[in-house]
Amino acid sequence: MLIRSNHSLHYPITVDKLLVKRDSEVDRFAPLFSYSYTSTVTEGNKYGEETEVVKKFPEDFLSEIQGTLVSWKIKAGDVLERPGIPIVDIEEPCKHEIQFGGLCTNCGQDMTEVDFITTQRNADRATVTTSHENTALRVSHAEAARASEEAKQRLLEGRKLSLVVDLDQTIIHATVDATVAQWQKDASNPNYDAVKNVLSFQLLDDGPSKSSSWYYIKLRPGLEEFLEKVSKQYELHIYTMGTRAYAQNIAKLVDPQKKFFGDRILSRDESGSLTVKSLQRLFPVDTDMVVIIDDRGDVWKWNENLIKVNPYDFFVGIGDINSSFLPKRADLVNPSTQPPPPTPTAESASEPAANGPEAEVTEKAESTENGVMPDAIAPTAASTLVVAALAGENNPIQLEQQSKAQAEVIESQVKDAPLAKMQEKLDKLDEEEAQRSSQNAEEGGDTASEPESKPRHSLLHDNDVELLYLQQHLENVHHTFFDEYESKLKGAAVDRVSQLRGESKSPKKIKPTPDDASLVPDVKRVMPAMKLRVLAGVVILFTGVIPQGTDHGDSDIGRWATSFGARITSTLSKSTTHVVAHRDRRTSKVRQAACYPQIKIVTVHWLLSCFTRWAHADETDFLIEVENDNGPHESLPFDDADENVILTPNAEAGEEEVKEDEEDNQIPPISPILEQVDWGTFDQEYEDFMKDMSDDSEMDTGDESDASTPSNKSTASKSKSTKRKRAAESVDGSGSGGSDGEDAASINGTTNGTDLGSDLQKRKKRAYERTTGLAIVTTTADSPSGLPSPDTTGPEEDEVSKANGAPLAGKEDEEDDAFDRDMEELMNEGDDDGGEE
Repeated sequence: MLIRSNHSLHYPITVDKLLVKRDSEVDRFAPLFSYSYTSTVTEGNKYGEETEVVKKFPEDFLSEIQGTLVSWKIKAGDVLERPGIPIVDIEEPCKHEIQFGGLCTNCGQDMTEVDFITTQRNADRATVTTSHENTALRVSHAEAARASEEAKQRLLEGRKLSLVVDLDQTIIHATVDATVAQWQKDASNPNYDAVKNVLSFQLLDDGPSKSSSWYYIKLRPGLEEFLEKVSKQYELHIYTMGTRAYAQNIAKLVDPQKKFFGDRILSRDESGSLTVKSLQRLFPVDTDMVVIIDDRGDVWKWNENLIKVNPYDFFVGIGDINSSFLPKRADLVNPSTQPPPPTPTAESASEPAANGPEAEVTEKAESTENGVMPDAIAPTAASTLVVAALAGENNPIQLEQQSKAQAEVIESQVKDAPLAKMQEKLDKLDEEEAQRSSQNAEEGGDTASEPESKPRHSLLHDNDVELLYLQQHLENVHHTFFDEYESKLKGAAVDRVSQLRGESKSPKKIKPTPDDASLVPDVKRVMPAMKLRVLAGVVILFTGVIPQGTDHGDSDIGRWATSFGARITSTLSKSTTHVVAHRDRRTSKVRQAACYPQIKIVTVHWLLSCFTRWAHADETDFLIEVENDNGPHESLPFDDADENVILTPNAEAGEEEVKEDEEDNQIPPISPILEQVDWGTFDQEYEDFMKDMSDDSEMDTGDESDASTPSNKSTASKSKSTKRKRAAESVDGSGSGGSDGEDAASINGTTNGTDLGSDLQKRKKRAYERTTGLAIVTTTADSPSGLPSPDTTGPEEDEVSKANGAPLAGKEDEEDDAFDRDMEELMNEGDDDGGEE
């Protein structure tokens, strides 16, 4: 042990003499070297006068440990000016690296003793707890590192990883509702087949109530086969927030022969924290070869070693019996606040599983599967308990509060029998459905036939398949890990052989040996890389499934989706690919998303299916059918992650446009009638249009010849009508481009005192040019002229019309009349709107 200068010395000090030679034995409290220091003191003489005098004081430096002096780090005459300077190295006969209950397991010395020369407590030499069952056994960091390295080599030789397994709602589900025992004795009960394999044990509560309760345990389907296969590739550990007595009883049911878990059981009694779990409690040095399976990600702070599984909720509505020792979680909207399922009709009576009374209980099962209890049976004390994580120590006050809350949970289940009440409600719905069927039959005139007796619907169902998929994922992680490890081993071996053969003339860095830690892959890198590919490129918007005020990205399901590569957004945007919504709720975001077929509107169960399968599930079975009642909306806004693509309303999936202009971050609802109007420029164009109408009246009055005939006036009126139509086309953006003459007029800037800066005025000029040549034509019935009648369109005008993209006159006359009426109505509506604003 290297001893350094401590803070109790009067610095600076001068080393006068080394009192112990090298390789000599040193006892505790023995002087190691003598030193001196100076200090100013106040002295008085015989006359009572006081003076300050600088004096030199000699002292001896005492050894605080026993052992053999290995080497000195100082010499006589050295001046030590500060603490922390190395002084002497002493080899101890016992380093006290393993301690149990405050005693050294090697020499038996009391590690809690301290005295005036103690600078480091012996108890601080061993602070790491590595034992599953006992926190009194502690080791030093060096000893923990050695043990970790030995365990790693043992696992590598056996081609195994470590697997930390949670109990409640991960591999088992527990309740204290005695209804289960009653159903097990009643073969006629609809739940008999589901509960006949439920196991049970009696446990004395060590909390304040000291009561005794029967616990009913349902093993997750396929658990025995799962443990049998997984144990060949993983070394299994139990880590639960239940008491040790609870965990041991569960282990006896799950692994009666101790061939899977052995004694590797860690409960909340030894966890070191009341609300969170930490891998460092079991693997304080290295977690590179550890995988976790748990139904809660928040208690692990979403550790990268975690595989979060769908909660197993066999006993509907019960939840986690040890939930009082976990942080409060309410990610999904409580089913009690959701609209009830539709009332069964005569047509749906033949399909009770889809629309009958079972649908209501299924809805509850789906919600409790995500960790949310219905209000009707949720214990108040547990649901309102908000606890904060402690950093490695148990708070007695908090422990008492949590134990009391759990006792209330157990007591409420025993007294209220929630399973029996829910089955009664289900039976009542069955009776109501039977009565409706009977009434419908009587109304249909079928009085001769007797009502059919239908079987009762069961509350509990045992159709979970989570462990089948979980086994595949664990096998894939194991194969990926060891494939990478063996690849590194081969590369290191080839490089080493090349060095020994002298194939490299230049100096080369020595490659690590096969047992070097740098060759071992890290699960925290291997497993996330596999998961991130599942939902890569998926952008999710949640609506109606997460309570208001909850950050969707930080919610449990949001963090879960992020771990699989999805991106969470809070607003509907061009990059949104999926809207995850409640099946029975049509929120505004759902209605807006319905206008864009490229966006898939799905239930939460689509996400859960992706999580379970580690694959992008087909959305077909999870789509929510929503009718587009409002018509198409404007283009969606951009978000921060995608500023290059615009998704067009009602376009086929995959169609894209290049971004032209930045748009608002909201999607305003637009009436289908006025959808084609560009309201951004309508006001200015409308003002210019009305001004031009006034100018037209003045021009027509001034230019009209006294010799003009009614035909001339009709032609002028038609010209103005055509002009108004083309002006309206410029308003909605559908007008055609101008002619060469029009371009020339635009270059000159003005014609007849009229500004040609706008498209509307250019069309006005073009209309005048087309009708001027026909305004002075006169014809008689007896002597037809070779020129066309003003009421017809000649070849020249046809060519001009075609060149300008305008329709022929015959069709144009009909459109002009309709357009005049529509334009007048549109202008009147514009005036009304302006008055309201």
